[in-house]
Amino acid sequence: MKSILVVLFVAFTSLSSVYCQDAEKMNGTFVSYEDGVYVFTDKDGYNAEFTNVSDEVSQKYDLTNKTYIGKQFIITFIVDTEMDEFDEEIQVSTIVDLFMPE
Repeated sequence: MKSILVVLFVAFTSLSSVYCQDAEKMNGTFVSYEDGVYVFTDKDGYNAEFTNVSDEVSQKYDLTNKTYIGKQFIITFIVDTEMDEFDEEIQVSTIVDLFMPE
């Protein structure tokens, strides 16, 4: 009986991870933090804006401090779709991990 429960638990965990949102990665230079938006630029000049940062990232790097402007980061993020105050879908990007290579 215990082995059946273990198998079911593993199967459920595996299936639920399939439905979890996939994280994406990018390399970028931190440009600014303004009005609650974190802006990074990639090597092609594309600006990526993030409206949320996980608690873990906030503890590692205080991006509201200008110290990190111009620094390179490897950014792991997710994009969620939410409804705004006008009942329109908007994309909300959240940084879930941040690494500054040396």
